[in-house]
Amino acid sequence: MTSLMQANEARSAKRHKTESLKDTFNAAQAWERVLGYSKNGYASINDDDKDFILKSFGLFDRPATPERFMLRVRIAGGALSVEQAMAVAHVAKTFGQDYIDLTTRQQIELRYLRIEDIPELYKQLEDVGLTGYQTGVDNFRNILIDPLDGLAMDNIISCRSILEGIQSIFLKNPDWITTLPRKFNIGINGSLSNRCNIFGQDFALSLAQKDGIYGFNLYLGGRVGSLAHNADMFVLPDEAVKVFEAVATLFKTYGFRDNRNKNRLKFLIEAVGMDEFRKAIEEQLGHTMPTAGESLSALEGGDHYGKIALKDGSFALYSAVPSGVFSGTDLRHAAEIAQTQNGSIRLTIEQNLIITGIRDEESALQSPLFVKYPNRPSPYMANLIACAGSEHCPFGVIPGKPDAITMSEYLSHTVPMEDAKIRLYWSACVKGCGVHGAGDLGFVGCKVAKGGKTVLGVDIFIGGTLSGEGGEGHLLLKGVVLDEAKEYVAEFMREYRDLKMQKESLEYFIRRLQSRYSNYAIGFLMRWNRHMEQNSLEAQLHFNLKTHGGNHKESDEIYGFGLALVHSITKIKAYDVEDPFVEGKKPYHFDTKSMDILYRPYKEIIEKMVHPNPMLRYQVFTEIVNDIEKTLHESE
Repeated sequence: MTSLMQANEARSAKRHKTESLKDTFNAAQAWERVLGYSKNGYASINDDDKDFILKSFGLFDRPATPERFMLRVRIAGGALSVEQAMAVAHVAKTFGQDYIDLTTRQQIELRYLRIEDIPELYKQLEDVGLTGYQTGVDNFRNILIDPLDGLAMDNIISCRSILEGIQSIFLKNPDWITTLPRKFNIGINGSLSNRCNIFGQDFALSLAQKDGIYGFNLYLGGRVGSLAHNADMFVLPDEAVKVFEAVATLFKTYGFRDNRNKNRLKFLIEAVGMDEFRKAIEEQLGHTMPTAGESLSALEGGDHYGKIALKDGSFALYSAVPSGVFSGTDLRHAAEIAQTQNGSIRLTIEQNLIITGIRDEESALQSPLFVKYPNRPSPYMANLIACAGSEHCPFGVIPGKPDAITMSEYLSHTVPMEDAKIRLYWSACVKGCGVHGAGDLGFVGCKVAKGGKTVLGVDIFIGGTLSGEGGEGHLLLKGVVLDEAKEYVAEFMREYRDLKMQKESLEYFIRRLQSRYSNYAIGFLMRWNRHMEQNSLEAQLHFNLKTHGGNHKESDEIYGFGLALVHSITKIKAYDVEDPFVEGKKPYHFDTKSMDILYRPYKEIIEKMVHPNPMLRYQVFTEIVNDIEKTLHESE
């Protein structure tokens, strides 16, 4: 492990101040301090303890709700029994204004809590096997598994026992409480479908097969903005806990403790290389490991909504909870259904929930839960993620959850669709807690200059995936005014609606689209069409997916769009050729006099898109966008 030691030593000249707090941390003493604060009130809590001690137990001070805390409750694998759900519902209603957030780590967050009530509400949760321990700061966070683990038709390996084995190593163990260099996310997926964002974890075991045997391929180093990488290691189910312990020990021993922005496992692996880190795992285990098998968890990610058939002959019923905004009353309604049907509750990574064990569907769907949170929602609501946002998080730039819901409601009304799967993921700031990089379309809150003022906005990303086949989304539109973002997205959704193949998800449509068009061209089409819509003009652009893949050269894409606009506005072709890229003479027929007077403000722009001399045409889309903005400014 020489390379790990050298990498660690190279980064050990400085230690972040948080490490000094960890050196003196004692979990038992820390909890006693929490109990003392509960007796002496909020004013007695010192700032260091707000930032560190309390977060070790999942307690987060939230300035947006003065003197009130958020508690993150660990829900291992997102599975809640009826008894546990009833207890959480009671705690939310009694101590937290009946408010609940469902999170992207299959957890529950309670809000508006007073420090005075923490011991009692904590006891009520602990009595049913739930806790807030180690859900904040530098700890192993909630372990993700398929919400239908052990139940779904496509579940090959039930991972619950592996989860429990891993969790037993660190949970409430003083050796592991707040002793890591940085937070550490874990995922285990034994299903063909990826319903648990498996490739977004620091440590991920994903279903695989080797020599006819089912097991897992190991992936390491995932985080917001970066998917985990294949460690080229095949892990049998009975080896999974030992492999985890080896990786965790290496991270704890050699992980960096200087720059908290670069202390995750990803950076240690980058410093030494995956091959060296793999060797270190084998050395820690004391034996070699087989190379990776064939990955089987490569199907499309995200929730499966509606009615889902299970192995035992019962069904699971999905309930769409837009942005995860929930309540104790809602959770009680869910628990009552599960109790009547002899089932349980499973939370999903897309902030929704599933009730299992359903044998009387008609009765279950009459519950207030499904009246409020439909079983078969609009596709814009079904896979909608949003982080806490500025209302509850000090880092949030935009409200987030309300914005996500407003856009989805607008799209449901403006571009209604059925038989579609659409994943819209919202992060209120660049920290990315809404996993925007994994969404079909992702949104990140920002500030935008408009009319001499600073207003709320979003950067829009495209092409994220939960599958190991893809990667993080890429920037599509930067600095879009928040109130206008839904109109841009509506233009894109019209193209998806009109061009998608039967049952084609937005994720796969985007892949097909990106094989033909660059993201610059996609973004320009959204801008142009919205501009036409705003001005009640009909010269809209459309994607052509019948031709072979494009070369993604912006000047050629601009030329193609220009030809389409000329024909749309004048009903004639700019050139006497079918193929706009054919070599040779191209008789030029475009005359601005043939344009309707309504389009005359754009004549110079369109001329420059299709000019006979390629050297006098636009070369990049930003040039056109700038000229359109100038045209608008001059016309005001």
